[in-house]
Amino acid sequence: MSPEFTPSSTPFKPLTAARDGSNFTYESLHNRVPHILTDVINDFYASIQKSTSPAAISEGKALTSQLSQLKHEMVTDKVLSPLDDDKVGDIDVWNHWLGLYFPTATWYTTPFLTWETYLYRRIASIFKRSEHWSRHDFFAMKKEATFKASMVAVAKLCSRVDALTRDSLADSENKTKMHLAFVEMLQASLWGNQTDLSMFPDLNSEALEEMQARISSGENNSKIVANDTDRIWKIVSQLQGGRIDIVLDNSGFELLQDVLLAHWLVSLGYAQKVVFHSKRIPWYVSDVTNEDFFWLVRAAQTPSLIGTKGMATEDEAALVSLGNQWSQFLADGTWEVKDELFWTGPYGFRYLPTEGKDVWDNELIKADLVIFKGDLNYRKLIYDLEWPISTPFVDALGDIATDPRAPAIVALRTSKCDTITGVDPDRAKELFAKQKDWMYSGQYGVIQLSPGRWQGV
Repeated sequence: MSPEFTPSSTPFKPLTAARDGSNFTYESLHNRVPHILTDVINDFYASIQKSTSPAAISEGKALTSQLSQLKHEMVTDKVLSPLDDDKVGDIDVWNHWLGLYFPTATWYTTPFLTWETYLYRRIASIFKRSEHWSRHDFFAMKKEATFKASMVAVAKLCSRVDALTRDSLADSENKTKMHLAFVEMLQASLWGNQTDLSMFPDLNSEALEEMQARISSGENNSKIVANDTDRIWKIVSQLQGGRIDIVLDNSGFELLQDVLLAHWLVSLGYAQKVVFHSKRIPWYVSDVTNEDFFWLVRAAQTPSLIGTKGMATEDEAALVSLGNQWSQFLADGTWEVKDELFWTGPYGFRYLPTEGKDVWDNELIKADLVIFKGDLNYRKLIYDLEWPISTPFVDALGDIATDPRAPAIVALRTSKCDTITGVDPDRAKELFAKQKDWMYSGQYGVIQLSPGRWQGV
């Protein structure tokens, strides 16, 4: 690790909440995230009301008080307090990190990436330490409801990808056709990241349908502000039964896009194995847990349990067919889902070779290519810093780019925070003139590559 880079001493200023309220970090801390925490409290209160156990109800009310206390600490700018042990296995890491790097930091003085990840870890610890609610996913209702509301669009998309995969298999020697199909699948996975419930907590079914239509149509592709797709294809097209890992972000429609990309890669023989990396605890409203992943596969296999009203017969058939194939991929080990604790820990991903050594040495370096999905994973890849916008993506990654064993690293991210690298300065100037909030509006994206041991592509 370079000596000038520690979590509390970085080469460029970290994003913190501006005292004059002028930046997105302030907006998130002052308005957006308290709104999310209020939703957690209200939704959990509704769950308590459904319980028939007096003990669970009593404990639930106590948990609600703890959540309210957390919100009070956040909005009144208290010091980030140590976490209570919830037996998940990473509290000592969290508390050592807080004590070493941010011992007296408050919510408004702490870097955005620090207080936001701390918030979600602390919410999880409140539930995990309980007797009756330790397995309760306080975001599950919202995640499942948005997916259920879009089942017609889901089935249409699956039918489209099923047809695309069959067409690709029938003409797999046509490299131009394979390239174009890959571009479509990769960009669909990118734009699936727009369906993020931590950024859009009030997303309704109509807005979701409209967003999905834009994603599927390719309308947004001109908004990719840094695009290494062709270089990524050079790597993927050389694979014959390789391994591709996907570090997941949001469940629901984004997860579906990721699963469809994996389906295409395996079906065409580019990947013999795909490993999906999920979160062990509920995280950032809509991030994928193991339960979310397997729920999606079951929903595809048996859509009638979710709702098929308005769904075309041929689309439903394609959805069921793909769901059955995915279940088989999981059964025979072609696909694996793993939930390492590092992904919900405090360290940025440049620390994978040291603080996340088990994940780095035992998993990621075995992959030919690792795809990091979404805004938070991007922020943890490069850190929430005021990077000069033209800083090469590779330069911001640290040791995970320079390790001679490193896999190719791909970032697929729609930008929802005002930190970014690898953008041409003239392009950035044009974007700022057109839309001041382009870096955190969620309307623009990047597809970026660090080639790792695939040097020369």
